[in-house]
Amino acid sequence: MPTVVNNKPENVKLGVCSVTFDTTDLGFTKGGVQVAVATTTHEVTVDQLGNTPINELIMGRTCTVTVPLAETTLENLVATMPGATMIVDATDPTKRYVKVPTAAGKNLLSFAKTLVLHPKDKADTDRSDDFTVFKAATAGAITYSYSLDNERIFNVEFKAYPDADNDNELFAVGDTTAVNL
Repeated sequence: MPTVVNNKPENVKLGVCSVTFDTTDLGFTKGGVQVAVATTTHEVTVDQLGNTPINELIMGRTCTVTVPLAETTLENLVATMPGATMIVDATDPTKRYVKVPTAAGKNLLSFAKTLVLHPKDKADTDRSDDFTVFKAATAGAITYSYSLDNERIFNVEFKAYPDADNDNELFAVGDTTAVNL
């Protein structure tokens, strides 16, 4: 008889996560962080069997993480907008703004950093359920509204790129400090 690892209530997980991009904790979120993984395939067919596939090959995989940031700070804008820089007044440091260039032709991979989603119900040292994108970048598209009865949220969409320094891994789930024996 096979070993049963399912049908355990502790395998059903709920809850929110903290979001860290590089070393920056992006703070509160509102509406739920969304992870989307898609795999494209190619169905192999031959004339003799018509449109019936005889095999299927993986052509590629993508991963995006959408983070609805509730803390719409200048620091978060700089962290998530490629090429953005903070300008601080030389005489009054409370006066500051973010300068955002068009960034036409910029290589997003050069902005890519590690993105970690860590469940809030786990201790900081318990990485067993972390979702880690080794090379994540955002193009810097944001949308938010100023409205009477809603928080000002801006959704940031991170895209995963293969990590050439880490066997072209796209993402990992669990404790990435584990060492393979």
